[in-house]
Amino acid sequence: MKDKGFTLIELLAVIVIIGTLGIIVTVSLTKTLEDNRKENCEAFVMEIEDAACVYAELHKDKCSRDNCPSISVDTLIKEGLIKSETDACTNKDINLDEVVEVTWDMDGEKHCEYKGIREYER
Repeated sequence: MKDKGFTLIELLAVIVIIGTLGIIVTVSLTKTLEDNRKENCEAFVMEIEDAACVYAELHKDKCSRDNCPSISVDTLIKEGLIKSETDACTNKDINLDEVVEVTWDMDGEKHCEYKGIREYER
């Protein structure tokens, strides 16, 4: 009489295949999440830099080509130019003492560079 069912070898083969697929999915998902975190951080830094450029434009009396002090993140939040108080790179509170440097090039184009310490380098 022949028993119906799977042999031990067949069951082990299925378990190995499922485990391999699980590893592939996990590695792929981890890489995707890391890429998303990095893009989110870069967008956060660009948001702060853009907010500082807007601040410099709105306050030309305080920030001219010849004299523009560093703009603190705290100032940008108080002016309503940054809404979030959470650092997208670290998921912690923004360090309010971090600053954005505003400079002009030879063509008169304004550049704003965030001087905060970043988890992800651009």
